[in-house]
Amino acid sequence: MPCVKRRTVFALALALIATVGASTSRALASTTPEGRAGQLLRESIDAPKNVSYVGQLETIRFSSNHANATIVRIEHRAPGMTRRWYLAPEALYGDYIITRGSANYQFDTKQSRVTVSHNPSLDSQIAANDSMSRVMTNYRPVLARNDIIAGRPTVSLILMNKYTGERVMRIWIDQTTHLVLKKEEYHGNGSVASQTRFEELRYTNAIPDGIFATEAPAGFAQVAGHDFAMPSSDIERVIRDAGFTPITPKSLPQGFALVSGDATTVNGVRTLHLVYSDGLRGISLFQNATGAAADFGSLPPHIIYFENHDAQYVEDGPTTLLTWQEKGLHFALVGDLLRNELVEIAKSVVP
Repeated sequence: MPCVKRRTVFALALALIATVGASTSRALASTTPEGRAGQLLRESIDAPKNVSYVGQLETIRFSSNHANATIVRIEHRAPGMTRRWYLAPEALYGDYIITRGSANYQFDTKQSRVTVSHNPSLDSQIAANDSMSRVMTNYRPVLARNDIIAGRPTVSLILMNKYTGERVMRIWIDQTTHLVLKKEEYHGNGSVASQTRFEELRYTNAIPDGIFATEAPAGFAQVAGHDFAMPSSDIERVIRDAGFTPITPKSLPQGFALVSGDATTVNGVRTLHLVYSDGLRGISLFQNATGAAADFGSLPPHIIYFENHDAQYVEDGPTTLLTWQEKGLHFALVGDLLRNELVEIAKSVVP
């Protein structure tokens, strides 16, 4: 079952800045405000492939009763090499992550360990194109008030859900390079769920190769992390490969659809992973028949009850993890939704 850790969730948040979708035909742009907003969104998605930079990035994630801040020094050389060095919190100070394409290297300086994992979807243009199409189907980009971020003039976009009318995300885009310099995500009640912004930023191509070196330093042990399978749209084949009869949700928020899945063995446990998305937000449903419970990492789980089930959940900014058991299967729902929204999905999963 999935492990939710702050550095993992933070990495996903950063990935969202870069891969909320992908560039499509420039012919779609128009002179209308919505057309200009859509064009800016597409250009912001392409920006990390084209511009290199050095900066300091701060992320604050707001949960129901606390907030967590993370500060990283980030060096990015286009199109696909990034190093993130943690300055805060103290527990992560000095640790760093190097991403090269679909390969991810996490250096734990306190444990003298580097964990190597691979996620093909991080380097998949096809997946990005599909995501962008769903974003434009389910969301309306609206031009908003501009601002100065990290000393750079920006143009601001709000992404409004076409079904609920709620704002889900706001981004501030560098007017020259189109890089996203600030991003806010919102809970369903309108409150800020997370904020990521550059406090310092300098565009440069002069980043030494050694910054992105992935060899384990002397005295470090190299261990294998989880290698994600390439998500497949052939859901029937994925379900056959799971080795057990799975159960899927019968009710999802408007705009969400089953887009991919994979069946992998994690720590000896055969796990089915189904991904639902509306282009901007994602829901992952994990299930296994072996009795493996979810690993919450350092986040303390809370108890919640629904339809005679004892479930557990944790919240980290916009991301919620909900787990429960039913008829020999262990389930975990992970998504950028409120707890009550995940509970309603879980109720539709329960046989």
